[in-house]
Amino acid sequence: MAESSANLGQDQRGLFWLAALLVFISLFINLGKQPVYLEEPRRAMIAMEMEENGNFIVPMQLGEYYYAKPPLFNWVVWASARLTGGYGSWALRLPTVLSIIGASLLLFWLGRRYVNEEFAWLGALLFPTCAGLYFYFSLLGEIDLFYALLTLGSFATLFHFQQKGQHLLMFTTTYALAGLGTLTKGLPSILFLGLSVLVWLWYTGEWKRLFSLSHLAGILVFGSIVGGYMLAYHQYNDIGLYLQALLSESSERTVVENGFLKFLQHLASFPLETIKDLPPGLFLLLFALRRDLWRLLRRNPFLAFAALMLLVNYLPYWLSPGARQRYIYMLYPLIFLIGIYAYQHRDDAPAWQFRAFRFLSGLLIALLALGSLALNFVPGLDFLPYRLPLSILSFALLAGLFWYYRRRPRWTLALLLIATAVGRLVFGLTVLPQRAHESAAQKDIQMARHIAGIAEGEPLYIYADGRISFSTIFHLNLIRGKTLHRSCEMVPGAYYLYRRKELPEGYPVLLDIPYEDTMYVLTRLPAD
Repeated sequence: MAESSANLGQDQRGLFWLAALLVFISLFINLGKQPVYLEEPRRAMIAMEMEENGNFIVPMQLGEYYYAKPPLFNWVVWASARLTGGYGSWALRLPTVLSIIGASLLLFWLGRRYVNEEFAWLGALLFPTCAGLYFYFSLLGEIDLFYALLTLGSFATLFHFQQKGQHLLMFTTTYALAGLGTLTKGLPSILFLGLSVLVWLWYTGEWKRLFSLSHLAGILVFGSIVGGYMLAYHQYNDIGLYLQALLSESSERTVVENGFLKFLQHLASFPLETIKDLPPGLFLLLFALRRDLWRLLRRNPFLAFAALMLLVNYLPYWLSPGARQRYIYMLYPLIFLIGIYAYQHRDDAPAWQFRAFRFLSGLLIALLALGSLALNFVPGLDFLPYRLPLSILSFALLAGLFWYYRRRPRWTLALLLIATAVGRLVFGLTVLPQRAHESAAQKDIQMARHIAGIAEGEPLYIYADGRISFSTIFHLNLIRGKTLHRSCEMVPGAYYLYRRKELPEGYPVLLDIPYEDTMYVLTRLPAD
């Protein structure tokens, strides 16, 4: 049940609604403007190849078995492409944005049910606006935020149904979501599941339920999802090879594989990288600097749960030198929840904490306002016809927020969220068009057009273990309407992407294709 608390004032509720609206709009603004890059084209290529083959069980890349990730996210990419009319950059990134929105709605529901309305609003708004997600990863059609939603959902079902005493639902829903997580990213879901269930049942004194029929039902659900997929996969390829590859990928992040020096470096840098991702919600952690924090959190089972889930699931990644921040995005909300709860109990906190929080919030709002004026002096934005009016309007809005910040201390956090959302809107209207204008991916698009223009509708392959930009291959697939495959055989009349230094004498060079430090060429084996 929610804690008793004073009702949220209409003025603050209105500010939260405004922040939510601006955040929602900002997540979509120019979402598809920047060409695909990093791992985005790979996700799309695999989905394209599944669709072309009519086989959604076996992930394929360049006509070869792809073992690094299970297929669930590729199914999501395919569904998004089907719903939006093709494999455009907007379609590839839509699942990421919907995952963020889904996580925010889940946090709002949990916060309102188990704490109070203000807590719900803050939990829902601080996760999507944390800097690492808001200004970077929310713009990528990648797997991690979708996976974070599934894992966060499994945390929610574990806590909610345990609190209601519905243990059959607790085990079956939690294990079902973990099964879907396993089909998304492999073995990490098993670690999340095992640690979370064991620690929470131990803390609540219900560890004997591990030996119950309800737990057996959860195991059977997980086994049906994961085992059913493995059985289907084994009809086409040896499932042992797949499992070996997934295990190998997980082992690459261990101390044994990376060495003790890298372990020490990671031990020092990983928490700092987490902190770097968290502003502006990071400012609330000032209020968590109290000796009785654990005693405070234990007043509310939901906060005790959040703290335990954070501790037990953060630790393995902190101790794994190959881990990256994107692997723990599902833990970021738990950090914010602790900060929010401490903020709500700030009456007995030292005065310096609120002063520091006010100072940092005001500083960020002021910097965003000054940054909007600086848009006029950035040479790379000269091509934007609306730069001056956007600069003036955004400065006026942010200056107005700063004015209210100075006069309404109790609005500080809501104003900070609104200012961050305005900053993200400006970012979307300036930086994203600039990246699209100057992106190296534009060269990949032009190269794909050149290759397609020469090869036209004839067979085209990448020879042996060659590798050119996946961005080029992705756009080549779109232009040609069929996926590029790898081949170790030379077929008369077909075109090949070939390493120049290995090109046999007498083969024509139809196009040079630079990639990293290697030169590839487009060639054609003359027809007999």
